[in-house]
Amino acid sequence: MRNVLLLPLLFLSLSCQAHDETDRRLISTNGYGEVTVPADTAILELSVRATRKSGQEAKRDVDDRVNAFIDQLKAMSISQDDLVASSIRIYPRYEHTNSNRLFSGYEAIRQLTVTLKDMTQLTEVMDQALAQRLEGIDNVRYENSEMPKHIQAAHLLAISDSKSKAEALAKAYGAELGPVVRIDYHRNTPPSGDMMKASGMETMMVRSSAARPGTYLPDEITYSDNIQVSFDLIISP
Repeated sequence: MRNVLLLPLLFLSLSCQAHDETDRRLISTNGYGEVTVPADTAILELSVRATRKSGQEAKRDVDDRVNAFIDQLKAMSISQDDLVASSIRIYPRYEHTNSNRLFSGYEAIRQLTVTLKDMTQLTEVMDQALAQRLEGIDNVRYENSEMPKHIQAAHLLAISDSKSKAEALAKAYGAELGPVVRIDYHRNTPPSGDMMKASGMETMMVRSSAARPGTYLPDEITYSDNIQVSFDLIISP
């Protein structure tokens, strides 16, 4: 008999819980934060390749070109800490003619990344790369040296924005904001300002060459963040 009595009480408890959840008043907002800063660092991605009859010859060719380029960077007072040149790939090359595959040699490829804290050196570094026969200027992207600080600032702005929106809406409808019920958050991946702009403006870098060097003006970098928050909505009787 006791078990028979407990069963209706359990159903009653679950029914009341479901009723409370259905009648719960919530307000959900989306908070957005954005920080825009100028780029102060340029990251240059380069590559060099050579095809020779032997893998050793191909490796020696790309190594010689990379070493000559590194010597030029040292002469420009660019620290070795700002250079990554650790990888090399060597593989056989084949030509396909009339359904035949003919061995044409070994290709060696090296990739380099140069970080420039003085962006006025960008044109000169690219010119030196081409002079040392590093023909692959694969990408130029821009960053800000204080990126973590700006990401955190955008995050705090998004939190503040979600709160102020919720408080304003609650007040507009004659209610009060209750505690947080749910937070949905996925951190944004900050852009790196990887576009280059050519301009007719005179460059800050002075060179002895009669030809005018190229000018590269990066976009500003925008770090953004957003957060979705749900609050209890307290309505006075």
